[in-house]
Amino acid sequence: MKSKKELEFLRSLEYQDLVNELRKTKKEYFDNKLKMNISPDFKPHLLSLLRKKIARIKYFLSIKKNKEVKE
Repeated sequence: MKSKKELEFLRSLEYQDLVNELRKTKKEYFDNKLKMNISPDFKPHLLSLLRKKIARIKYFLSIKKNKEVKE
């Protein structure tokens, strides 16, 4: 996903959808990490992209949680 499109997509999600997306992304990250240990021709940049996506999701989760607390 392109960065801008990904940000818009994550921004539009509800809290529970963000939690589900975080679970899915973490699973994908760990699956790719296992593949990296098995396959010598794995591209490590995929892991950094997934780490960035996880960080973005956590950021939006904290924003949504703070909004819920204030309301």
